[in-house]
Amino acid sequence: MFTEGVITKKEKALLAVALFAARREEQEMLHMTNIAVEEGNTTAEIAECIASTIISRGIPAWLSGVGAIEKSIMLQGEEQMHLPAVEAFQTEEECIAYYRREFEILPQWVDYLISFAPDTLLKYSNLRTASLKDGLVSRLHKELLLYAINICDQYEKGIAIHEANAKQLGAGPLHLQEIKELCVYAVGIRAVIGGK
Repeated sequence: MFTEGVITKKEKALLAVALFAARREEQEMLHMTNIAVEEGNTTAEIAECIASTIISRGIPAWLSGVGAIEKSIMLQGEEQMHLPAVEAFQTEEECIAYYRREFEILPQWVDYLISFAPDTLLKYSNLRTASLKDGLVSRLHKELLLYAINICDQYEKGIAIHEANAKQLGAGPLHLQEIKELCVYAVGIRAVIGGK
């Protein structure tokens, strides 16, 4: 189904499971879960990848993704996951410093969170850092997944943010092209015509 490239078949299958979870296309997600497991992905990798979609598509992505986790457990058996805790931000200043490191300059959307929703800023920032940290799935692959989600939805701001983040983490033109090809599989030619 998938070919080897700069993104491996194993990685593409994993990203496809999470992409379908984020789109709440559960039948396709379960089909891809079979392929992801055949390619060697663990339940913990599947769960971590799906969890990273919450910052973009909310808890419904996780609720859909539970089906993939259950399918993987059924195929592979129960698996325990023990990852180290992520240090949480305690102050608005820590959040601001984080976004300045991430984006060089403070994005306008963060500035508005500071001004109008400071409690949301703190909670979202902690969710974002927990979701995007390197773990069983690399931060690069999580950014590529978020790039794919936004291409499929044709959300220009999200495409720009996650493309820039992926490039900063080492993604080149071939990575981005292979993600677009995954999007074609997920939603059809619209992903390539409109995707950047």
